Amino acid sequence: MLLGKAKIAEVVISNVEVPKIAVIQSVNRSPRYSESGEPIQGSVAKISCQFVDVELAKLIQKSGADSSELKTYPLELVGSEQDLNNIAANDLIGSEIKLDDAKVMLKWEQGRNGGGWRGLKLVLSVSETTNESEKK
Repeated sequence: MLLGKAKIAEVVISNVEVPKIAVIQSVNRSPRYSESGEPIQGSVAKISCQFVDVELAKLIQKSGADSSELKTYPLELVGSEQDLNNIAANDLIGSEIKLDDAKVMLKWEQGRNGGGWRGLKLVLSVSETTNESEKK
């Protein structure tokens, strides 16, 4: 591996424990963009969600506390545009999603001094087919 050739956006982090099941709290669809930088109407590049760990939420509820105050974590649903278009945002909120195949990746966070790779996110493919880079 050449250090100068690595694509930071594609780095998968393997030494992080991932929750088994997530409860989706919020959903946002991101459109694809044209070469001129304009969003393409009706397109979906990814679906960004915020989630809480279902086991932790159940434990908090069992103790009588409010689980809505739990810290949320980012989850991106990626895949073919057709598969992403078939997912209704309203159906996702409050649903449980298995995270067995989710990958931990670096998250770009925009700030007032530009942006940087400042966090982690889970990325889950919703499509059946995998591309060549995922097979390696």
